[in-house]
Amino acid sequence: MSSRPHEYSTITVERRNNGVAILTLNRPDALHALNSAMANELVRQFSDWVVDTNLRCIVITASGFRAFCVGADLKERNRLDENGVRRQHALFRLFLTIRQNLDVPVIAAVQGVALGGGTEIALASDIVLAADSAEFGLPEIGLGIMPGLGGTQFLPRITGRSRALEMMLTGERINAEEALECGIVSRIFPREELLSRALESAEQIAGMPPLAVRSIRRAVQLGGELDLNSGLAYELALHQRLMASEDGAEGVRAFVEKRPPTWRNR
Repeated sequence: MSSRPHEYSTITVERRNNGVAILTLNRPDALHALNSAMANELVRQFSDWVVDTNLRCIVITASGFRAFCVGADLKERNRLDENGVRRQHALFRLFLTIRQNLDVPVIAAVQGVALGGGTEIALASDIVLAADSAEFGLPEIGLGIMPGLGGTQFLPRITGRSRALEMMLTGERINAEEALECGIVSRIFPREELLSRALESAEQIAGMPPLAVRSIRRAVQLGGELDLNSGLAYELALHQRLMASEDGAEGVRAFVEKRPPTWRNR
């Protein structure tokens, strides 16, 4: 973990003592569009978090209420040549790769419009909470391109093939209620309450035994890509490892002794 906080121009990061971190996208004048500077800062911050052994949960949100993130900054992209566009997109993909390999739950608190890469950041999160005014969409087809930060892979796994293709081939936006119905969002709150509710969930997760949190997340993420029998075998292996852990024994002792457990992450 870095000994000093970084100074960022496009994001802000707040670290709480309970192991929860809040990352806020902060380009309100551009509706938090992803540009090269933001990509570099996201890569830098998530790279720090990879080696942060005290981190327990991350909440991603954006400043203001109008937008969560409207995807790539097309004004910047229009100034780049072909190689520049590819380098920029490689940065976006690097952020996604680091985030996917970070063994810490991520909650997206989507308080406004999420389009393109903004929706993909949400789809790549473990839990998505939305304000009642939130909107989601993958409108890249209207620009003659396609989703490039995992949208074609994440969305069908959540909504099913037909609904995902309908959204991506028409470029339609859906509101928070529709996103809830098709599984993109797990809960909806009034926008004034969204961040506090997201932090409540993050703090609850942060208080759980870290080994069990990581194991459950791995079983869902990786097991979901396996056939059922292989997924069950993977679950069993993780379960048996937890049963033999110090935290597994502590959980049973604390229950029998009717006291709060003390988790040691081992």
